Amino acid sequence: MIPTSSFFRTFLNLNHLADEGTGWFFLPGMCFEETQAWWKDGSRQSPHEGIDLLFFRDQSGQRRELPQQALVPPLWDGEVVAVFEDFLGSTVAVRHPIMDRQGWRLISLYGHVRPLVGCGAQVSAGAPLAAVAGGKARGPSAPPDHLHLSLGWLAPGWRTTELGWPTLWTSPGIRLIDPFPLIQPRP
Repeated sequence: MIPTSSFFRTFLNLNHLADEGTGWFFLPGMCFEETQAWWKDGSRQSPHEGIDLLFFRDQSGQRRELPQQALVPPLWDGEVVAVFEDFLGSTVAVRHPIMDRQGWRLISLYGHVRPLVGCGAQVSAGAPLAAVAGGKARGPSAPPDHLHLSLGWLAPGWRTTELGWPTLWTSPGIRLIDPFPLIQPRP
């Protein structure tokens, strides 16, 4: 059983938006396993490995954009087990002390960020581990700055050095799951 995360509230608090947000807002193409691109016409090369966070809904129900270089907390406490480059910044992978019945460990990946911690760091769910990266890839086909969040189960003994975006769907050592149900704001 995976515990619900306080990610939404913590995210808002870290970015001084505590009284403003009521929930995430998604465009078509931003959610798990979707195949269309949300930032341009067309489709993705493979199904989306997670969710893209760029907007939230304010108290009046209006869509608001996340602040530039927003601070990003981990979903739960854990250990940073990998940091690697992606096309908009870096990705930070955190292994959490949550296991399934077969011994697979929960891992979360925070993409398109500027890391504030390094590999091996112990991170707390209430503190920032990264900031949304700004402006690395630009051009007509580049998406705006946003946080990509993936969640999955990591096989026992699987080397975290083998983590990378090209192999997330095909790797036998990771089973991706939809993070959205676990980060919805609590009433």
